[in-house]
Amino acid sequence: MAEWRQYVSRLTRNLAALPKIFWVAGGVVAVSLAVAMWLELSGPPYAVLEEGLSPQDGGKVIAQLQKLGIPYQLQAAGNIILVPAPQLAQARLQLGQAQVPGSDVQAAWSQLESAPMTASDLAQSTMAQQALQLSLQQSIQGMSGIRGAQVFLALPPETPFLADQPKPAASVIIEADAAAAQMQGQAIANLIAGAVPGLAANDVTVETANGITVFPEGSVLNTSTQLQTIAQIETLAEARVATLLIPMVGAGHFHTSVSADLDFTQQRIHNITYGPGSVIAHQTMAQSMNMDGGNQAIGIPGALSNEPPKATIAAPGSTPQVNQSANKANAGTSKGNSQPQPRQSSSNTDQAYVVDESDADIVDPSWSVKSMAVSVVVDKAALKGAVTVAQVQSAIAGAFAYPDVKVNILAVPFQRQMGQADTASFLAAVPPVAQALLEMMAAAALLFGFAMPMGKRLAALNILAFLPPVPRPMPMVLPPRDFSDLREQAADNIPGVARLLQNWAEDNE
Repeated sequence: MAEWRQYVSRLTRNLAALPKIFWVAGGVVAVSLAVAMWLELSGPPYAVLEEGLSPQDGGKVIAQLQKLGIPYQLQAAGNIILVPAPQLAQARLQLGQAQVPGSDVQAAWSQLESAPMTASDLAQSTMAQQALQLSLQQSIQGMSGIRGAQVFLALPPETPFLADQPKPAASVIIEADAAAAQMQGQAIANLIAGAVPGLAANDVTVETANGITVFPEGSVLNTSTQLQTIAQIETLAEARVATLLIPMVGAGHFHTSVSADLDFTQQRIHNITYGPGSVIAHQTMAQSMNMDGGNQAIGIPGALSNEPPKATIAAPGSTPQVNQSANKANAGTSKGNSQPQPRQSSSNTDQAYVVDESDADIVDPSWSVKSMAVSVVVDKAALKGAVTVAQVQSAIAGAFAYPDVKVNILAVPFQRQMGQADTASFLAAVPPVAQALLEMMAAAALLFGFAMPMGKRLAALNILAFLPPVPRPMPMVLPPRDFSDLREQAADNIPGVARLLQNWAEDNE
């Protein structure tokens, strides 16, 4: 028991010798832990109420929770809304009653369905148009890369005459990056054209919030876009030339200039092709034949050609024997052909064919490179070994597949100022030197900013006070010595003791 008390008293003295800064830091940590534990243990556990809502819907939920007086917490950058677990069911029921977060699309269609019978046709068509616009907006916002969208439909009223019916049109404003907007422009136009009867994709205009038209393609290449396209083509061409020349002459030994001529003429061709094949879709055949003979009339009723031929009268002055022989021959022929012969036959055929036909719309690209001029100035001193100007020119010309590529190579010695070091060698020597300087600065900061102040603090701090004291050995008590025998011998030999003291005195002198 006594040892335990000694240990406690020793520990108290050691703690009292600690600097105040340790006590302050320990107090701050202890208070923070206590507050965190109190916050965690004092309140009820939280459960997930909504997850993955859009910023608009999340704001509606938070506003409704504040109105209802229900506490909430946000996690994952506001994508998760939590409420106390005992109030989770109450919050869901009250939010459902208030139709929060709800959907604007669902509300618009519900309003159209619940419209009174006394509503006019104009009011109903307006509500239907608004609901359709909201539905299209929701579909477009679900596309990849689209952050927001607004759809405006221009639907003209129907007219009794189809020839006078105006065509519908649509406009879309999207919030997206340039690449995503350019990629989704055609898809957005097709989506809206398919949702509105009579609307063609070319009548849909898609623009970004920055005022750039991404569809139709004909309106994309305005003046600023044309200049950007030309600059992009020239930049890519210069990078390609640099990729070829750096292994040949080295970096910093050439300068490149590229000028591109682009054709922004766009042409649309409607092509209809008829193939050689055809298929019979419908066929009707009708045939008739008349087998009657004799002197019965054949032909159209009432016509003179239906009468049988009359007897031939011989001309005056002709020989009767010849006429008689001719009559006998005719009589013999008529007797031989006494059987009836077909006088009329007809055949009618009605056929319908399906023609092999293909219809296509051909749209030329929005731009094409007509020609390109590349000028390169090469340091003459860099053309070493087997590398010649002709080889450099051939390599650059073969890197482009445009119709007309002109390459001009000029080899001249580059001028350098006196005392100016080579840029390439200087840049190559910079990284090691910079790394060494950074290492020296880090070592100095570690030495003067941490090691020396810590050494001073450790020197001023009595480390032995933190250690338990070393137990001291118990003192040894020796019994008193008895010098009675020595006194008796000295009393018996006094001259010897005198000589011993005299010698000791002489030695110590």
